[in-house]
Amino acid sequence: MSPATRYIIQVDRPGERVDMAAIRALLDGVGVAVDPDYGPVSINPRLGRYVVRGVASPDARERAEQIPGVRFFADAMQEPAS
Repeated sequence: MSPATRYIIQVDRPGERVDMAAIRALLDGVGVAVDPDYGPVSINPRLGRYVVRGVASPDARERAEQIPGVRFFADAMQEPAS
């Protein structure tokens, strides 16, 4: 099994009600683990665009990216400036 990587996951669902239950229903079946403490955050209500944070293996990411409106981005951990 490949190691899991942290991602910011964009989900576009124009005209749909989006909450964590809807995100989980969409992504759990393909093996993406969603962070329950982050999201969904609306980043463009007009487009129905939300982001969540999650972890996925390369295989799970590949399966999830086959879902229309789902995109993955690197989740770089930010370090505080000293």
